[in-house]
Amino acid sequence: MKNFLFIAQYPNMMPNADLIRRSLQLQRKMVLGGILLLGFLSSCRKDDQNPESLMEQFLSTDSENEQITQFEEDGAEVGMDQRVSLGDASEMLSASRCANITRDNVSNPRRITINYGPVNCLCRDGRYRRGVVIIEYTGARGVAGSTASMSFSNYFVNDRGISGNRNLVFGTSTQGNPLRTTQFNLSITHPNHNGAWTRQGLRVREKIAGDSTVTLMDDVYLITGNGSGSGPNGITFNHNILTPMRKEGSCRWLVSGSIQFSRNNQTSRTLDFGNGACDDQATITTSNGVRTITLP
Repeated sequence: MKNFLFIAQYPNMMPNADLIRRSLQLQRKMVLGGILLLGFLSSCRKDDQNPESLMEQFLSTDSENEQITQFEEDGAEVGMDQRVSLGDASEMLSASRCANITRDNVSNPRRITINYGPVNCLCRDGRYRRGVVIIEYTGARGVAGSTASMSFSNYFVNDRGISGNRNLVFGTSTQGNPLRTTQFNLSITHPNHNGAWTRQGLRVREKIAGDSTVTLMDDVYLITGNGSGSGPNGITFNHNILTPMRKEGSCRWLVSGSIQFSRNNQTSRTLDFGNGACDDQATITTSNGVRTITLP
């Protein structure tokens, strides 16, 4: 009776069969769309965690790790050079002298502390640093037989946390050039790369130009070496420098050379830095071909 009275009083509000059908179709489309969206988001998350995807992300920034290492070891050499005042050393490393450098020439081994402070400090290589780098050394800058060890305290570069150590030994190449051999064992936490990566290995840096001056801008290095490491999701990798990587003090990026990586002793890929031009372009060669990437 109530339904009859409702229809009698409001005849224009009676349900329309076509309207009901279209409403149901719209609801089904909305449900299907929601399912597809959830699937897409899930696949994106899975892709972000995919070992191949993670490895590609790592390769795109590993060259930056090489440059970060170069800058830090150059900083250690500057600190070891008694000809360079602490103020000049700070200016050589940081754009606004925000790096506070101290020397302890009494202790044995002697100690250099490079304190970038608790907030980001813009450095000469265009990267932001905060925290402390500690160098303990014997001998003098560039003198064969001298040694240095580097450690870190709450140290970040472009918000990547770096911990571990490096041990440096200075020598002379067969061509008579200064040689710097580094054993490293590092952990690098990438905030956008799903956790921490480890890197262990050896680098040999031969300075082929710029040794006659104290400035870093005219230095040119050829870098060789190899190593291994690990990352999220059980990733392990080995790397070997195929052709010496060339680092010029006047350029932010590596300008030439190539390094080969193999993941979990299976697939291999080669990262090539070009033919000498100072730019942010490199190529990655895999079994699927060659593609160009932009370096950080």
